[in-house]
This record gives sequence, C-alpha cells and structure tokens, in this order.
Amino acid sequence: MTETGGAEQQGFGARMSAPDSYREETPGATVGRYLVAPRSPSPLVGVPPIDASALFTLLDEDPNVEVIDHVRASRSRGLGAIAEPHPACPPIAIVQMPRERAAALAANPQVAVEPDQPLTFNAPSPVAPAVAAVDPPLAVPLVEPARFTVRVTGRNGDSVAGAHVWAVGAGWPVHGVTDPEGRATLVLPTGTPSDICTLHVRPPNGYWPARIDDPGPLEGGQETLVELRPLSETFEGFPERAIHGWGHQAMRLHQLPPTYRGHGITIALLDSGVSAAHPDLKDAVGTGYDFAAGTTHGWDADATGHGTACAGIIAAADNRTGITGIAAEAALHALKIHPGGRVSHLLQALDWCITHDVDIAQINLICPRPSNLVALKIQDVRAAGIVCIAPAGDDGTVVAFPASLPGVLAVGALGHTGTYPPGTPYSAYTAGQPSPADLYAPLFSPLGPGIDLTAPGVAVLTTAPGGTYTPYDGTAIAAAHITGLAALTLAHHDTLRIQPQPRSVARVDHVHAMLRGSCRPVPGTDPKRVGAGLPDAPAALGLQPTAPMPQPGAPVETLLATLQAEMERRGLVQRYAGRTG
Repeated sequence: MTETGGAEQQGFGARMSAPDSYREETPGATVGRYLVAPRSPSPLVGVPPIDASALFTLLDEDPNVEVIDHVRASRSRGLGAIAEPHPACPPIAIVQMPRERAAALAANPQVAVEPDQPLTFNAPSPVAPAVAAVDPPLAVPLVEPARFTVRVTGRNGDSVAGAHVWAVGAGWPVHGVTDPEGRATLVLPTGTPSDICTLHVRPPNGYWPARIDDPGPLEGGQETLVELRPLSETFEGFPERAIHGWGHQAMRLHQLPPTYRGHGITIALLDSGVSAAHPDLKDAVGTGYDFAAGTTHGWDADATGHGTACAGIIAAADNRTGITGIAAEAALHALKIHPGGRVSHLLQALDWCITHDVDIAQINLICPRPSNLVALKIQDVRAAGIVCIAPAGDDGTVVAFPASLPGVLAVGALGHTGTYPPGTPYSAYTAGQPSPADLYAPLFSPLGPGIDLTAPGVAVLTTAPGGTYTPYDGTAIAAAHITGLAALTLAHHDTLRIQPQPRSVARVDHVHAMLRGSCRPVPGTDPKRVGAGLPDAPAALGLQPTAPMPQPGAPVETLLATLQAEMERRGLVQRYAGRTG
C-alpha cells in the first residue's frame, strides 16, 4: 500500500471524532488558520503514517484549503549534528480553511491538526492581583459614559508623553496613553470617576512608574495631575554614569573576573525585536529576522520595548554609560515574533536557531494552550545542543507554555525591597514578609510545580527604545539574567571551555545542571515559586562554592537540597532538566 493510498483508504476527509490534541481556535469562527502535519506514529494500531509530500499535495489540491507557508523538518548546519538521525518534529503546512474542514482532517489518525494560535507576552497586569475585575458581560454600562483626564509630568513640570495610564475601580479597568502634552482622557463605560480606587501610570522611559491609591474625587471637568519621580533622583548621575542593577549584586555577577564577557557565544532572543540603534545595543545585535512580517528587516524596531529590555540585561555594551549586560561580548540575534506572531512563527524561529547554530534561545512568547508541534520542535532544538530558557509567565497561576516543557529552563522572578522609591507600584507585588536578604517572590510569578530557578525580575533598570532606560518587571526579565549567566557558563566554565562537549542534549542538560546546582535557597519564599533558588554566578562558573551554605540546625530537607546542588555543580551528578506536573 502506498502512503497516499493509505490516506485515501482511511478516509482522508472522513468525519470522525477529533483527537484530544485538536481544539477549535475561535468558537463560532467560520474560517481559521491551522497547522497540519503528518502524525507519526498513528494513535491507531495498524494505520501506517502518511508521507509529508503526499499530505501536502492533497492540501494543495483541496479547493477549501489555502496553503500559506510551510515549516520544514529541522536540520543542523553541522557544528554538531542533531543527535537523533531523524527530527522529532515533522514538516508542517500552515493553512487557512473552514473549521469544518479542519475538524475532518483532525479526525484522520494519520494527520495532526492544531490551531495556529496567536502568541502573547502574558505581561504582568498593572492592577494589584488582589483587585478583582468585573466580568465585562455582567457590567452595567452607563447611557452616557463618564470621562476624566489625567496629566502626567515630571518633577520639573515637563510633560511625559506616551505614558500608559490605568484606572481601576468597581468595574473593568480602563486604559489610556498620554499625548504630547502629557494628557490622557479615560472613558468609564461603567461607574463614575468617584469610583476610581487606584491609578497606575507607567512612563515609557526616564521615570519610575507610579501607583496612586485612593486618588480622591476625580471630576470630569478637572485634570488629575500625576507627578513622576525621575530615575536620576535614585541613580545619581545616571545615565552618564554607568551603574549595575541590583540583580548583579544579588547573583554576585560583580564578583566575576572582568574578562568574563561571553565572547564567542550566540544567543537568539525570540521576542518583539530589539531597538538596535540604542547606544548600548548597536554593537551587540548584529542580525535578526522579523518572522511575523516574513522579512529580513524590521527586527531592529521594537514597538513594545519588551525585547529591548531583555537585550539590555543580556548584552548591553560596557561603554561606561547606562548599564552593562551580563554577557556584554556575546552575539545577540533578534528574532521578532511580536506583535502579530503565531505558533507558526515561533516554529519557524526555532528552526532558524537550529540552522544558524545558536547556543542559547530565550523564548519569551507564550502559547495560550500547549502545542504538541512546538513540543516536538523543542526536542529538535535541544538535540542540536541549544539551551532553551523561557519565562515562567506573569499571571501568578501555573507555569506557562513552552516554559512548562521538559528540557526548557523555566524561570520565576524575584523582587528586592529597597531598590525602588515609595509611591511606585511594586509594593502591590509582595505577599507576606520578605526574606532576611529582603528578597521576595512577586505575586505575578507563577506558583509551581515546574519552576526550575528564579532571578531578579522586579524594578530592574534596563534599556528602552529611543536610546533611553526604564525599570522593567516580569519573568522574561528574570529569564534574561539566566540567559546571560548561561552564556558565561558556556564561554568560561573550565568543564565546557577546556573539554568542549558535542552539541547535544547532554551538553544542554549539563548547563542546566550547573545553573541549578549553583542556586542557593531564598529563605522565607514559597519553594513552589522559586524552584532551586537564586543562582550564584561564581559558583555557576566553578570559581567558588555555592554561597551561603545552610546554617547548623537547618531542616534536613534544606541540607539535602544544598548537598544535591553542590554535587550537581561539581559534576558528580546531573539532574534531568525535565519536569512533571
């Protein structure tokens, strides 16, 4: 029986009960965008797999299917061939078709069908987690919506344009952006200005964000003035004077030899692009690709600032101004997927990482639902010896996908009291008392299981579009700290530098084990939010033992965890990077 014949005999378009992996993209939609691939092995015994070329021919000939693009099966260029002779992820067709046709294809045991989901950052809400929003369908709208205006300025009265303003009251939060005069007019479809209990203001750069609780009467005919504190008040002489953020001290990065810069390591940042004109980044980011637009240009523009913020943590230049990245001499590739990115663009970007032999891939985009095809592609990425690092997510619930995948290093966030001035929104992120070291796990960081380790991710000063700087939050910022440290480990740890390992899964797992093994516990925090703890840079590089060691009388579990971490750091044992649950 030929591969094509097998498909026809099994009823290529038969209507059967769709497998669990298929779920409709948008209920009620008539046409959707999907990923279609040969399924191997078939879930039914005795059903042969279909050849990819035969499947794609059938799709091309189907009048109800529009083939948009393809994702090829991954093949390394050869610095270290994929450990498995055959890629785990099959070639994929990206198609547009009616949902009925998608359901019929998904019912065939030879074919895998997934919605081509839009991706998200899952960014932390400006609203305190304790504030519950009303379900919009339950809100009672006003006949004439109320309005009020907020004006945002600096201490000297300068207007702050482009600042995001959120108002939170008894109803759904409302949002606006300030104009060149620093004004934002917000429309309240439910309630009145007097119902507003909190204002949140996040400027694009140069200032600390602000949170105003109980702002008082907000009359529609009057402006509410919000005055922001400039960063230069906290960091004297900045940005003309270079500073290291609190994360460098927390991870003891400042105690590494000055020659440890990550030279020779390549990093792919899968994000929103990078503002490559920034003076701290213009030499760090050499190449990129805009996968959402499908062009070789556009990756050097960042409409959100998210990618630029992470790039600064990883590789900002040591030019004696602004900030300095953890791996300032590593080569950074900007793989732009947001805005407009889908799972198909993520798959293409991961394939790019393989064909360009990158060392580390930081995957900052999150899938709303798990994707089996992404899981298979991640297997190929790891088999090519690429260390995958991802933020655990910023909604305070479970670990997001793909960070939840086995072999992807999932990173939670830490905050540090005293690193930001009063009147900023960071106090809303805390729960309970900080640790003796003034560290805490913010409420937006997920609650495990599944967190591998944690890193600084609250009020971290970093680069912003326009050649400026801003404090940034989120588990992606924490992940950028781990990406930078992983680059230093690959470049400078004696085990990997003197005796290079082949690019393989074993190499990836070795790096994961060294990073996890360098972690020290964060007393007073929930272990489900911090995983193995906070990495210690000198320990990760094999320069010093992990510090600090537990005190006499510590619980047995703490002693055993510390012993396990030290054995991993010394290479006596390796801990598989995968997780369950």
